Amino acid sequence: MTGPFFCERCLADNELRAEVLARGGLVDRCPTCGSQNVKGLPTTDATFRKVFRALIRLHYSEWEYNTHLGGDPLESLLFGENEIFSLGPGASELDFEDAYLPLEEDWYPDPKDDVSLGGGYWNGSILIGLRADLESGVDSVIRHVLFPGGAGDVENEALGLLASIRNEIDKVMPADTAFFRARLGVGRRYRAKLFGWGGPSYSYLPHSGSGISAPPVGTAGEGRLNLAGVSVLYLASDRPTAVAELRPHPGHLVSTAEFRACGELRVADFATQDIRDYLSDDRLEVLRRVRSLGALLNVPVQPDAKVMYVITRLLGDCLQSSGFDGVLFKSSLGKGNNLVIFDPTRFGQVEKSEETFEVRSLAYSLEPRNTMPQDFDRSGYDEDNDDPLSTVFHGLARYR
Repeated sequence: MTGPFFCERCLADNELRAEVLARGGLVDRCPTCGSQNVKGLPTTDATFRKVFRALIRLHYSEWEYNTHLGGDPLESLLFGENEIFSLGPGASELDFEDAYLPLEEDWYPDPKDDVSLGGGYWNGSILIGLRADLESGVDSVIRHVLFPGGAGDVENEALGLLASIRNEIDKVMPADTAFFRARLGVGRRYRAKLFGWGGPSYSYLPHSGSGISAPPVGTAGEGRLNLAGVSVLYLASDRPTAVAELRPHPGHLVSTAEFRACGELRVADFATQDIRDYLSDDRLEVLRRVRSLGALLNVPVQPDAKVMYVITRLLGDCLQSSGFDGVLFKSSLGKGNNLVIFDPTRFGQVEKSEETFEVRSLAYSLEPRNTMPQDFDRSGYDEDNDDPLSTVFHGLARYR
């Protein structure tokens, strides 16, 4: 292979690795990470370069990597373990630099068919990462819902947003597609009549049928995409995610069951966008809109912040009126995806698919944030006192 390259094992991002696996050539040894008998793709490859730059725009804002703005050089941010590269302590920094440099050339290409790394900081046009900020149209809908009065027809505004990204989210889900559902507790506990020195042996009969399917109309509680009394079916792509969505405590028993689609369904998919479909500045702003709406759907909502349900239910109503049978979005509590089906009869429980689990532990990941002392000097700061949910919105980036 001629020219500098990265190999499949240099990369943490799935889409970038997929380009290498699909079009790369076999190399005896990767000079950057040292892997042997792997596929590599030159960094002068046009598609590889665009995908890489799109990933920069997804994960970073320009002030983080533009040295004129006080940021660190991109090369230093990316050498090691991050969202894009997976380089261990034995990686060669010099060979990484050789392969990396072609990817950063020309920060200001044509925005219609290429991906910029700079926005023109000299006139205030600084690029904000897709994960760092909501798209302006989505932000407008949020504010019109929270601060009604003279704002126009917010439902039509939301419908317009969805129509503008219809081609991005419209997905046909095949019949027989499997998802899972969970419910706290079990139907019965049984003790074996005969047991050894270890003491009593217990077995559990999990909830099944109507005990684990969607609650009947009139009895359903308030949810992310339904009013109290309105029955919809909440599912997850795997059992651990279905359990996590219940927010159980250690020691809880949980029943789970598999459900399958009874026929073909049209689903609004906010969970499985591929960055390779958005390889220009203009297309990345479309992706920002898709991801912003998806973030609203999956951000965790605490009991004291259920005003967020007003926004998510508006989106659900608009999706249903737009002809979708359901909506797919990432889980903020598990590793999989959530699926909400507006008509619960469109999925059926798989016979004898029930399983029982005990929750053994929960794990939380904490990240320090700038903390103000109570007596800090307020003269150097602007307060976001016009936005009562600013702390929630700031957290949206973590769930996109």
